[in-house]
Amino acid sequence: MVNRPLPPIATLRAFCAIAELRGFGRAAERLGTTQTAVSHQIAQLEGWIGGVLFERGRSGARLTAKGARLYPAVAEALRNLEEALRVARADAGRARVELSVTPEFSSQWLAPRLAGFVQRFPDIELALSIGYQTPDFSTGRTNLAIRLGGGGPGLVAEPLTADDEFAVCAPSLVDLLPQRHAFLAAPCLTYDGVRHTALDWRRWFEQVVPEASGSGFADRMAAAVCFPTFADMLAACRRGEGFALVRSSLVESDLQAGSLVRAFVESQPSPFNYSLIYPRPALTNPGMAAFREWVLAEAAQPAA
Repeated sequence: MVNRPLPPIATLRAFCAIAELRGFGRAAERLGTTQTAVSHQIAQLEGWIGGVLFERGRSGARLTAKGARLYPAVAEALRNLEEALRVARADAGRARVELSVTPEFSSQWLAPRLAGFVQRFPDIELALSIGYQTPDFSTGRTNLAIRLGGGGPGLVAEPLTADDEFAVCAPSLVDLLPQRHAFLAAPCLTYDGVRHTALDWRRWFEQVVPEASGSGFADRMAAAVCFPTFADMLAACRRGEGFALVRSSLVESDLQAGSLVRAFVESQPSPFNYSLIYPRPALTNPGMAAFREWVLAEAAQPAA
């Protein structure tokens, strides 16, 4: 073999995710990372390849001719490599935890903390399944799940968050808001998967800012700006393009960094919170018990 370094596996996975989902934000949510990290990985890969792999536009990202030629071989190679490693690790008896988690919780809460888990438990392989589908514990492909709300019969649901719901915006926008009817000063932002986070602008306005939910509310929501993903919506919010309705656990780092601020004083406890969900026998597996211990301890940490 030629003694030339290959691009990192994470970079190749990012390339395939963008090609399949046609968007940098959507790829970041699948991978449980940030859009900035994905963009940096693709820039490195394009430099390594010596050509542009994606055409970027408002509607998303599309493979160039060079990218289209490269994708099938890379995707097949990654599938083969992942299967070979899975078999090898299973044969070695390494502890493996299959965690099903929603995109928003993965990218905004879990991903920034995962390095700590890997450092503490290097012998546990944590496999993430990121999506909204109901976890099926009967197949053995999912051991643990993190979802809004509780579990079901035979399942344990341990709360991870005690969220508040409030509107956020960029610091540059909050300085321009008028004293009265500030909620009319910029568009409401939303995203395609909003029903999965139960962040309902109508419900929030009716309960917290009743004067904002009058006869003109339908027109206001018709003018709401919708983005493909939660991460895309937050990125637009940071740019000052409007207000985003969020739950506190999903914007901890942004509030701490000052990239987002509370737009209004109004806030309310969320009727739904994230829980760790698992079948009762799951904790007999040492790897699953270790992840449970770790994630509950992380969730108990006060916001910095």
